[in-house]
Amino acid sequence: MTSTPPGIRHSVRLRIALLALAVIVAMGILLTRLWILQIYEGKAYASKLRNQTTISLRLAGARGPILDKNGVGLAENRAMFEIDLYLDELVRDFPRRHKGKTPRIEVQRMMGGNLVLRKEPDIYKIVMTDLAPILKALRLAVKLDPKELQRHYFTSPSVPYSLRTDLDYATVARFEEQNLGVPGIDIAVKPIRYYNYGALASHVIGYVAAPDDKEKVSPDGIALDMVGKWGIERYMDGQLQGKPGGRILKVNYRGYIVNEESYIPPQLGDCVYLSLDTRIQYIVETALRSVGRGAAVVVDPNTGDILAMCSVPNFDPNDFIPKISQENWQKLTTDPTNPLVNRAISSYPPGSTFKLLIALAALKSGAITPKTVINSPAAIDIGGHLFHDWTKTGRGNITLYDGIRYSCNTFFYQVGIRTGIQNIEQMANAAGFGQLTGIPLPGESPGIVPGPEWMKQKYPMERWSTAHTANVSIGQGFLQVTPLQMALFVAAIANGGTLFYPRIVQGVSNNKGEIKIAVPSRVHSQLDVSPQDLEAVKSAMLGVVEEGTGANAKIEGIKVAGKTGSAQATKKLNGKLYKDTRAWFVGFAPYESPRYAFCILVEGGVSGGATAAPIAKKILEGIFDIEKGHNPTLTYLKPAIGNFNGLTEFTKEQTGSSQPKPPPENQSGQNDDDD
Repeated sequence: MTSTPPGIRHSVRLRIALLALAVIVAMGILLTRLWILQIYEGKAYASKLRNQTTISLRLAGARGPILDKNGVGLAENRAMFEIDLYLDELVRDFPRRHKGKTPRIEVQRMMGGNLVLRKEPDIYKIVMTDLAPILKALRLAVKLDPKELQRHYFTSPSVPYSLRTDLDYATVARFEEQNLGVPGIDIAVKPIRYYNYGALASHVIGYVAAPDDKEKVSPDGIALDMVGKWGIERYMDGQLQGKPGGRILKVNYRGYIVNEESYIPPQLGDCVYLSLDTRIQYIVETALRSVGRGAAVVVDPNTGDILAMCSVPNFDPNDFIPKISQENWQKLTTDPTNPLVNRAISSYPPGSTFKLLIALAALKSGAITPKTVINSPAAIDIGGHLFHDWTKTGRGNITLYDGIRYSCNTFFYQVGIRTGIQNIEQMANAAGFGQLTGIPLPGESPGIVPGPEWMKQKYPMERWSTAHTANVSIGQGFLQVTPLQMALFVAAIANGGTLFYPRIVQGVSNNKGEIKIAVPSRVHSQLDVSPQDLEAVKSAMLGVVEEGTGANAKIEGIKVAGKTGSAQATKKLNGKLYKDTRAWFVGFAPYESPRYAFCILVEGGVSGGATAAPIAKKILEGIFDIEKGHNPTLTYLKPAIGNFNGLTEFTKEQTGSSQPKPPPENQSGQNDDDD
């Protein structure tokens, strides 16, 4: 036997060792890769695989209801069928369904503060490729906006895009029968906002709409389908928003749904309770529909609660659900009567209703007493100009009682000048004029309380004069107040001198009925007038209705205290100026134990006594009927339509009043006020 040389044996062993080492290294690499894939990256791949076999569907949360103080639903929800497009699912499934690449387009996006050009899936082309046969089968005509569709995919890919809302049952049935099985196109049942009484309290409640780009995600990161855009819906949006839920559906390799893997129910938002009494709101709104433009506020004088707030013309918030048409929006925003403006918190010259404040300021400052006698002629000279009364003869020697009862201008010119603008401003500030009330509604005006400092800021070339003070003393000139401010002021007179902040939201509860937030009444200030002086003004207000300019507000068996007012204004229509008097009536009732304070404003009226007082009478009669157990039948209200027809006066047939007409009025100059 021939032995192998030592050199050759060494070479063989080396090759075997190298081969073994190579095998060991390869096995190590393989095992390492397997560990990375199965252990280190296992969760990621499992998630990816799961995403390929499941579909996540987002379920919109329902908004919480808005109820009145008695639990009557003003804004609630109803079920709505709609066709939803899940854009991310359509994009993901497109290559498999159509055996090709996902079509893409270049889109400019603002990213990191810079405008960049990036490639994105062509959502419009993808959607229409799958949608066209379905729309044909359903016999539906839908026009899609490519830019809107692309923007929705970029900003909210997980939120379904509503293709068609408010489907009828016949369309839903056809969809179920002829559905072509496209993943990402589905019929959904969603809760949608519904306003039970139409235009009732629309300026208070507001409306909801689809969010714009800045509103699509809540502060806590939740994607939103609908947001409050106006009124209480906007102010309380954070509480009203419901939390969305979701479904995870398992699909097979063809993309068809096999079963539901998990379900998280959406949650109802919190319930918001308002101070409104729907019955009183209804009475006020139906009474105010007799005018083309106006406002009314009813307040509980003991708490500051807003029991009713109405502005006409108004709108139906259901028109905004799910999206207002361009035609309807154009009508609302171009209507010269401004139906979107809440006149209850807009400012106007108050006319003779402001004489109540002048009287309180004069009594508090000591300029007069309830028994002070002042001669009230037909006209007086102030700074070389004649300032007229609204009667041709004047009233002669009278006290404060008759000055208020007959609303004598020449009496109050003198009272205001004696009091001084500083004392008037001080009382106006305590009464809340010239400042926001803080009511959580959009568009509130603070009004204007003019004085020397105000004049320096607004008109630096002019100086304050006694003539300006005289104008303020009858509620004219630069002075402006809101109906809400005036109602709260009259409420303070009624309750003994306490001015409350207005309360429109009473509280918030969760969907189990547990109180989460209770909003207490808040005191703004005290008028700081002696009980005797306050009683003198209240007594005169009673005289206004019993035997003065407010006789058209008199109610059998109930003592009503009030004050009329008329402020001259003009309106430009078709290039011409027309008289557009603001007619006011403010007051409280019952006189002995006030439960209601109110303010009525009519644009384009004749006078407070002839135009606004009869409306107050109708409202109060309805309210006191409720106290007797006779509730009004609440019905769906269509929007009140505005006009510039103007009003002369209400007839006995319209008001049921047997009272005589207020004294004749005389439009004798720009400083006059006629009641």
